[in-house]
Amino acid sequence: MEINEAITEWASHRRRMGCVAATNWFCARVQGFKPKRWTYYTADGEPYQHVVATNGIVDIDIAPYNNHPDE
Repeated sequence: MEINEAITEWASHRRRMGCVAATNWFCARVQGFKPKRWTYYTADGEPYQHVVATNGIVDIDIAPYNNHPDE
């Protein structure tokens, strides 16, 4: 499946899953992509992580709504 086809399929339904599950969903459909974990820090210096799909050149964040520290 091509990137644009996977994104179209993703957008065709109301999907709300965590970044790990969303990235795994995407990587299972688009050959050459694998999960990549990003580490961020809050203003208080607390780390949190977010997972995106990458092919080593392009990073795709299929779940940007979930890029924030746990409350």
